[in-house]
Amino acid sequence: MSRGFGRRRQSEDGAGWIYADLFLALMIVGLGSAAVTTAGAESAKPPASSFRLSCKEFLIPLPASVVGRGKEAIGKKVDESVAAELAKRGWQTEQSKPGLVILAGGVSAGEDAGKGDGRAQQLSSTVRASSELLKTIEFRTIGARGISVNGTRTTVGSAGNFGLIVYLVYAGAELLENCAQ
Repeated sequence: MSRGFGRRRQSEDGAGWIYADLFLALMIVGLGSAAVTTAGAESAKPPASSFRLSCKEFLIPLPASVVGRGKEAIGKKVDESVAAELAKRGWQTEQSKPGLVILAGGVSAGEDAGKGDGRAQQLSSTVRASSELLKTIEFRTIGARGISVNGTRTTVGSAGNFGLIVYLVYAGAELLENCAQ
């Protein structure tokens, strides 16, 4: 009886070793592929055409008078404002574009910021569709009566008024901006 038990135990031990060997082989393959990936990532430099986010935002006011005229009026205001900002910075349109926008919805007296955010959310698809520059970028909404843009306090206004805070991305030499402000 003890002999049969011993044989069974030997076969179970053999099966255990097979699983241990299989696990060891898979672990070696896994470590080998991880080492290749890590080595490749460390030695790879970002391509010259990669975009960097500028921390220097600018505001495009969208007063009720512009918003009330619809998508085309909003798009015209966005396109003109982005072109003017690029010219001011001396950047070419081929190497820079909006990368992140925050649509701030105005808040009337007695309202909380949630009301303005709700209005901004309702308008966001219209603003996004108004310009080719905004169709595929990161888009956020907030509600506010006033906001700070580059350290300057700016009024968004009451209900019906909006402000588009735009962050540009830039391809080229490293930007020399103080993002700590």
